Amino acid sequence: MERPAVSRRVMPSLASLTTKFNHFYFIPLFGFFCWYGLLFGLVGAWVRDGHHTYPQYDEYNKPTPLERIGVIVEPGFFIAFVIIHAFVFCISMYLEFYHRRIGKLIKFIKPTVQTRLAYASLAIGVVGQVFFVVQAIVSTVYIHNHARAKSHYAVLLATFAILIMISLALNFTNYYIMGQYYRQYVNGERWNKFTISFILKILWLVVTIALAVSCCVLYVKDMSTPSSVLEWCFHFWYGLLMLFWTYDLYPLTELRALRQSKKEKKQTLRSKLSRTWRKEKDGSVTAINEVNSSRSEDLSPSGSSVMDSPETNSKGFDYTSFNHV
Repeated sequence: MERPAVSRRVMPSLASLTTKFNHFYFIPLFGFFCWYGLLFGLVGAWVRDGHHTYPQYDEYNKPTPLERIGVIVEPGFFIAFVIIHAFVFCISMYLEFYHRRIGKLIKFIKPTVQTRLAYASLAIGVVGQVFFVVQAIVSTVYIHNHARAKSHYAVLLATFAILIMISLALNFTNYYIMGQYYRQYVNGERWNKFTISFILKILWLVVTIALAVSCCVLYVKDMSTPSSVLEWCFHFWYGLLMLFWTYDLYPLTELRALRQSKKEKKQTLRSKLSRTWRKEKDGSVTAINEVNSSRSEDLSPSGSSVMDSPETNSKGFDYTSFNHV
């Protein structure tokens, strides 16, 4: 006895999802608002708390570093948003690579080299975000156990910063390659959109590295106030990265409009052809009816024709079998 077939529910693949949904730029845009929501939330919590130092946690810097405000005042809120940022970072980077590989964004010019750069960038970025989440959790645990953990915090944060900078440098290099190709072989424009995007991202990256290095150097030298100010600047500057990825993924929204216009053109052409066909069909039927009526008038019942008239033929006159000479 055969077993009844069991219907399995197949989960939609990313490829099928991308054919129906093209607004993936919402993901980095969501990350942008989450990041600055985290920062302004921490600043608001610090101001609400009296914007003072926290000597009970061995924290005497003023302004208090944003990371310290998070782990001291709002640890759950801080860790939750750090995890959200880590996921958004990795997903946004992967989405850009995936849509270039399948051709929904402009494909890589040198597929082998650029694909390796993209894979390396994604792998290093994922590891860097893991360090970011781990340093947030470790710092929270140590702080609430009244342990400063300077070395742990500095090592984890420095590792996160170094890995993320390397990951982004590899990611931005793909834009340089594509910009040079478009300049030489496509439109000859020196300042095409890929070159401009690369320059803006590299400038952003240089400023980010400068802020991170300066903050770490001053932190090690116990220059608390300048270090805290640079730490604030670093976090507020870092969030602009999500706007870059929002801009990179936004061209996907044009695909729906292109498909819609093609669909409308096909429907318009199909309707025109169907109307033309109907007109030709109606015209031919009218012509046949007119000819048949004229022939039937010529064939009177008293004539020598052997063909019965419609009145004498019980089955009726078969117009379809009437052949015209």
